[in-house]
Amino acid sequence: MVSLKKKIIKGHIYWYAVEMARVDGKPKQIWQKYLGTAEKIVELKEKAAELPYIKLKSFQYGKTAALLSVSEELNFIETVNKHTNKKKVEGLTVGEYLLLNIIGRCDGALSENAMQKWFDKSSLSLLWKFPHKLTCQNFLNHYKYIDHETSMKIEDDLCRILIEKGLTPQILFLDETNWFNYIKKGEKLPQNGNNKQYRNHMKQVCMGLAVSEDNVPFMHEVYEGNKHDSKIFPELLDTIIKRLNDLKITTEDMILVFDKGNNSQTNIDKVLSKMHIVASAKHNQAEDLLKVPLDDYKYLYTNPQDNKIYGYRTKYELFEKGFTTVVLYNKASYKKQKKSYEKSKAKMLNKLEDLKRRLQSNKGKERNKSSVEREVNDIIRKDFRSIIGYKIGRKPKGKKKPTMEFWIKEKEEEMRYAGFGKTIVFTDLHTWHSKKIAKTYNQKYLVEDDFKLLNDYLLISIGPVNQYTDFNISAHIFMCIIGMLFYRYLAWKCKDLSLSIKRLVEELDDIRFALVQGNVSGKVEMVVEEMDVKQARLFSLLNLGEFMDN
Repeated sequence: MVSLKKKIIKGHIYWYAVEMARVDGKPKQIWQKYLGTAEKIVELKEKAAELPYIKLKSFQYGKTAALLSVSEELNFIETVNKHTNKKKVEGLTVGEYLLLNIIGRCDGALSENAMQKWFDKSSLSLLWKFPHKLTCQNFLNHYKYIDHETSMKIEDDLCRILIEKGLTPQILFLDETNWFNYIKKGEKLPQNGNNKQYRNHMKQVCMGLAVSEDNVPFMHEVYEGNKHDSKIFPELLDTIIKRLNDLKITTEDMILVFDKGNNSQTNIDKVLSKMHIVASAKHNQAEDLLKVPLDDYKYLYTNPQDNKIYGYRTKYELFEKGFTTVVLYNKASYKKQKKSYEKSKAKMLNKLEDLKRRLQSNKGKERNKSSVEREVNDIIRKDFRSIIGYKIGRKPKGKKKPTMEFWIKEKEEEMRYAGFGKTIVFTDLHTWHSKKIAKTYNQKYLVEDDFKLLNDYLLISIGPVNQYTDFNISAHIFMCIIGMLFYRYLAWKCKDLSLSIKRLVEELDDIRFALVQGNVSGKVEMVVEEMDVKQARLFSLLNLGEFMDN
């Protein structure tokens, strides 16, 4: 029981709150808190009486309310329910389960097991009531309604709504990525391949993503981890064309932007039969252009990183067609690529020198030619195999190990240096200015930024993928893509505020409400905590107060 205790120190009286309890049968003070002098206590009591309320508990509100608002604007729940066939039973619909999953993931609940714990602590627990617990199995049970065909129909309907709101794409940026996972024996999707996180020993799942010039996801496709980008490209293109046709968008006026990993005669011909193209060529496809002196380049523009971009324009034949070709040069990229190359080369040469030394020694276990070959291939990265040559000889008489020599191929390295900082961009849009060609291609960072977003566990994280069946993997990625679409639509609505996606989310995250109790009425209500000017503008622009009013 808590009681008051008086202490006299140097002639002054001070008051403490103390709690006594019996310990081993004897009364003992177990807790004490200093309150102050009698005058101070009276002053605090009078100040408390002047306050309109007492704060009980505080919740993050802005981000949750913003995502709820986007869901309502895009008619997400109704769209999902329209394309799923769950019987009407008590509890949440499929659309509500998916929305809950998306909001939870955007708020850091990165697994189905974490959802109930997150929900109980979130503002959503006060805004949204339902009759049963959010178990992992409940979420997995609702994944089964989202097969590939259903997810495509949902994306189609969301794209229609976005177009109605003024987000009609004219340029699409296409790229592919992958995520490793811990699946040792999965189904069709998880396969070994060239992993972008350098986890080649682990299975991975791949995805192609097309985004519009407004940086809004337009189409995604999940595919097997062992398929090369250029091989899957025709399927991705077919999916894009089908979606454009379904949305009544004329493909002849569209422009597709993609990088050199998708290049092939077949792919280029297929794109040009449907739409315009702005793409990049591999350096070895136009080596003579890399030898053009920098004096022949013209200044085009300065990019957002304050780096000057120069270009050399010409007509050039690629894939048996004449294209307007602009070789772009960025000095900052040149320095960065040169530094990275020399650092990697030095590291590999040191390892090769160490291997050579070990092979010259007769100590240790016996080695054969194939084991040395495997070790050399592990040391020399794929992108250096045209630069670093090597030769493994026979075992000298009386030795347990073969010999090895290695060297740098000077002509190949000279060409590598000539390409640093340069990008070869080609297009069939012959009337476009070089600056417009360069800026359009360099906007490819939009889809690359989306991949970063999907790798950011603080925003919307796809990987590492923790699902084990192909069906659940596809459903998991679909929900992450929808979460990204929600964020990108929010950013588009708030574009006049000039906030990056991370800054926008941080500002929304800092908009909070508190449960408070009135000093006079005793009534418990919700009150928005103090906001700065930017947060207040977001609150008004996104109409975040509507969910508290309801």
